[in-house]
Amino acid sequence: MPACEATASARYVSLAPTRGAAYVSRATFRIGVSHDRILLHIALPTRSACRDRSSVTAPDAVAVAPRVADSVSPTADRAYCRQVLPRVSRTFAANIGVLRGSMAGTVEVAYLLCRAADALEDSWPGAPGEVGARFDTFIEALGGNGAAALALAAAAAALGPGPADLELVAHLPSVLRVYAALEPNDRSTVAHAVTLMAHGMRRYAVRAAARGGGPTDPPPYLDTEAELHDYCFVVAGCVGVMLTRLHASRSPAKDPEIDVELLQLAPKVGEALQLTNILLDWPRDVRRGRCYVPAEWLAEYQLAPRELVDPSRVGARAAARRLEALARAALGEVPEYLERIPSRHWRYRMFCMWPALWALASLNEAHRDTAFPYGETRPRLARADVKRIATRAMIGGHTRFGVRRLFAELS
Repeated sequence: MPACEATASARYVSLAPTRGAAYVSRATFRIGVSHDRILLHIALPTRSACRDRSSVTAPDAVAVAPRVADSVSPTADRAYCRQVLPRVSRTFAANIGVLRGSMAGTVEVAYLLCRAADALEDSWPGAPGEVGARFDTFIEALGGNGAAALALAAAAAALGPGPADLELVAHLPSVLRVYAALEPNDRSTVAHAVTLMAHGMRRYAVRAAARGGGPTDPPPYLDTEAELHDYCFVVAGCVGVMLTRLHASRSPAKDPEIDVELLQLAPKVGEALQLTNILLDWPRDVRRGRCYVPAEWLAEYQLAPRELVDPSRVGARAAARRLEALARAALGEVPEYLERIPSRHWRYRMFCMWPALWALASLNEAHRDTAFPYGETRPRLARADVKRIATRAMIGGHTRFGVRRLFAELS
């Protein structure tokens, strides 16, 4: 008989909350703890996200509580945030439920703000000036301009029924009211990350809009391998830094140097997950007119972006293997981060460990798939594998040796 048991409905978050489809869908899990064992049950429903960047400053980052129209009920705003998460999540859905208390609530609203920024980049095309203006309005809204929040929401609502992430933008004032209720330190940390992300996305999205193209002839979104790493930082690495700061504010390390090391390692964790997402989403992204393979790689392999899904072009597979190698190298550094999280903080350790292990297993699936990267579908883990990996982490991921062994088994 377990000494204690907790059941949770997993909400949605990731160290890399943008740019990628889910490894798993909405999940529930049950953790039972006894004197000599940990039991984990995950129920997945039917399927219907180097150099030290931790000190990068987000331009105009502010922590002002946004002033938007008062909600009829703050409870309704929080309920909306919980309800919309499964509709907009495209990342690792099962891990946020392991968090508790204010950490879970802060991560939830931070994720929604990241997804709103992602919608401006990914789901709302337009002329360069229009794209840039929407990002500027979003940044103003995050900084406390209630009129900007209402204006952006109204513009998104005027588009009519569409992708769930644009519907999220149409309800941005609700999310911002929940954000405004966060503790000031949490709000400052979230503001820094989301503002930095929005500025970075704006830079790349405006340039892409100026280049034109489309599904039949997509221009490269990135020019160089250095830009690939920079892009991974602005859409994911900064989120790793944010999460690290949120955790440290609640559970600072006994040795302050450990917190410094965690911040230095955090961007690489986000990059590892983002590189994995870019690779796994390759077939879908190219067909919808978005190419994240750097232009200098395309020139080296003598490929046009549309040829990345052409089985007759062997260079496409070579480029995919090269991107896979970058992702695996980054994932190989994740244990360094995990080992610095004390085992007594096992919830945060699992929150970070599960997506990285699922990423490694997903890379293995893609490597074995003879149709990848040319096929039309994204390689996905079997539901049984998702459960097995999470259970193995719960049992064996509490020591340095255990963490290393888990990663070695999937590498």
